[in-house]
Amino acid sequence: MRLRSLLAILVATLVCAAPARAAETGVNETLAQTVSTVDKAPKLGADWVRVWALWSDLEQAPGQYTEHLIGELAHKVDALKARGVKVLVVVHRSPAWLGGGLTPPDAGRFAHFMRVMAQRVPGVDAWELWNEPDSGEFWAGAPQPGAYAAVARAAYPAIKAVQPDDVVVLGGLVGNDFAFLEQLYANGAAGAFDAVAVHTDTACLTDGPGHYYRDEAGRIGRYTFPAYREVHQVMADHGDGAKPIWMTEIGWNSQSRRKGSCNVGRWAGQKPIGVSRKRQATFLRKAYACLATDPYVQVAFWFGMQDIPARFSRHARGFGLYGRKGRAKPAARAFRRVARGVKPRRCGGNVDRTPPTIRVVSPRDGQRFRDKITVRVRAYDNRGGTGVGRVMLALNGQHIRSWGDGGGSISPWWDSEKWKAGVHTLTFSVRDYAQNETSVSVRVEKLR
Repeated sequence: MRLRSLLAILVATLVCAAPARAAETGVNETLAQTVSTVDKAPKLGADWVRVWALWSDLEQAPGQYTEHLIGELAHKVDALKARGVKVLVVVHRSPAWLGGGLTPPDAGRFAHFMRVMAQRVPGVDAWELWNEPDSGEFWAGAPQPGAYAAVARAAYPAIKAVQPDDVVVLGGLVGNDFAFLEQLYANGAAGAFDAVAVHTDTACLTDGPGHYYRDEAGRIGRYTFPAYREVHQVMADHGDGAKPIWMTEIGWNSQSRRKGSCNVGRWAGQKPIGVSRKRQATFLRKAYACLATDPYVQVAFWFGMQDIPARFSRHARGFGLYGRKGRAKPAARAFRRVARGVKPRRCGGNVDRTPPTIRVVSPRDGQRFRDKITVRVRAYDNRGGTGVGRVMLALNGQHIRSWGDGGGSISPWWDSEKWKAGVHTLTFSVRDYAQNETSVSVRVEKLR
């Protein structure tokens, strides 16, 4: 009996010690890739592969489909599925007969094309509606939330009519663009997707997944890794809190650490474009460990499988798990470890929409006095909040003073001896670091 109990304890200990499996792992195919996706993805332990499909190549005239390209896509999907790897296909780029390239798609035409694709490539598990529709790099004139919401509303039922179990994902939002998602809801996008995609592989990102800042509204800055939490909060605000986030691009560039090598965006010429290969691998492990603390992040796809040749990109050449010659980088080994399981480790900031609390110890509301009063106030933030900033006091609408450290006192308040007889209003305000604010007023009466 004792031996059986010891065995039970040992088994329980081993189970508890096993790494957790949180967000499923995925990897993006990359431009001009030379390593085999079908071969490498299973060896990496990837659950998913994100495959690119260009509408401009697959339907070169209305209703005229490029059969061999559709056949190649279907063959790749089937080969991956046979190896136990699921497939997400991201469809983007308008055909020339609709303006070509970055031209915003006609919603009806795009929906018809997506229905055909769901019929012709039935092995696909999930479809992503365009790539980065909030960015001018992939959608001319972006952001156009009304136009993209119309595309999603049209494409969603078209896919579901053919493949009701396929997951339909909103196109990846650049840098956790929660403001664009808010606008999509305002334009009727609710009910037109099963998951929201975000991208955190922003240009010249050299900070790790734990780094974040607060924007002017107190939210986690969208260009930091943990801002996906703000995206989920927007979803929850609109009744979609149970729907998942798919991080369809996650990554750090190892292209160069040279000072000033950043060649795109606001930091061009002012910082390195990327990190070392060793740090790239470290950030990969930390990012997946962070995602493991937020179960609503369902899948995270590393960008990408292999470094992109210089002739195809100036700023996205070093994101791969494999180098240009096909040799595994440290990130590939890190990915294999993560695919086996990861210990959850929270990083970054919290979404904070709850204002702090103020307790006015003295004076009490309605208090009457003849000579002087004493003021004492304390402020407390909610559990998990960003922290209390300064506490401010105003007398009859005019600012008097402020305190840090969650409160303060004036004892005695000598100036109150000189107040005119009558009722006076004291207003105490506190703001936390997420810009949530609380105010409390008390009225006191100075007697003659």
